[in-house]
Amino acid sequence: MRAFRAVTYDVCPHESLFEAMNSYVIEKEEDIEAAAAKAAAQDVAPVVHVYQTPVEDESAPLFYKEYTFDAYTCRCGEPRE
Repeated sequence: MRAFRAVTYDVCPHESLFEAMNSYVIEKEEDIEAAAAKAAAQDVAPVVHVYQTPVEDESAPLFYKEYTFDAYTCRCGEPRE
């Protein structure tokens, strides 16, 4: 059995920023993509990385998948209306 964890990232290409914000456990009954979207909405994060961890070795998480959410993309370099 594997455990999954979603890590949200604050991203701003104008400031050269790619910084981890929060980490959320994904419950085994949750849909991984839905859990990533929920974490992104909670943190207003444009990028969420999901990691899987073998239960026998929690110190070695493996990258599973990256999700991007355009609705939360940094807009600081765009002209204001």
